[in-house]
Amino acid sequence: MKKKRKLLGKVFLGVLLLLVAFVLFLEIGSRRYMKKHVPQRSFDFVVCDQSKYPVDEDKIQVLKGLVGARREGQAITQEDLNRAMIVVREEDMTHINGVYCNGLIYVSEALPEKAMYYVARHELEHVFQHRGVARECDNDEFCANWIAGSEYPLGLLQTIFSSLIRAYHLYPSVWVFLYGSWRIFRYYFLGLG
Repeated sequence: MKKKRKLLGKVFLGVLLLLVAFVLFLEIGSRRYMKKHVPQRSFDFVVCDQSKYPVDEDKIQVLKGLVGARREGQAITQEDLNRAMIVVREEDMTHINGVYCNGLIYVSEALPEKAMYYVARHELEHVFQHRGVARECDNDEFCANWIAGSEYPLGLLQTIFSSLIRAYHLYPSVWVFLYGSWRIFRYYFLGLG
């Protein structure tokens, strides 16, 4: 019995050390490799250019209504999200799944259906944060992810997998994919900026 317990302790310690070593590898690698080999991306999205995507006043009114509903404690439904989001071509939102800009929520058409709802709910949480009706939070992205993920868990998983698949095809090397995915994970899901 003591031998089994001692063996289990060693296995647990070994797995823990491997996990710590892997996280350190990702942290150090992402800081050094990404700085040298990956140019900073511009976050000027076509969808945020009002000459190409004019502001939709009807959608603005829908979002104002949802802010009011949130203040009253009402739940946000899929129908609300359908009325609030603007689905756009993937080319107009390179490297991202959704964005809140010009007072509107844009979601990439490349996402599976459940992922679209998750992303729209995530961006709607940014609307709530911007309008002062969101829960207090130190990291807006982290909170938006967890709130949207609690309402659309399948959409969260679909978003993760579709993003990883797209990133694998977009990134020039396995290292950029690995370190880039780690940076995204730590920012959005661990709340570490």
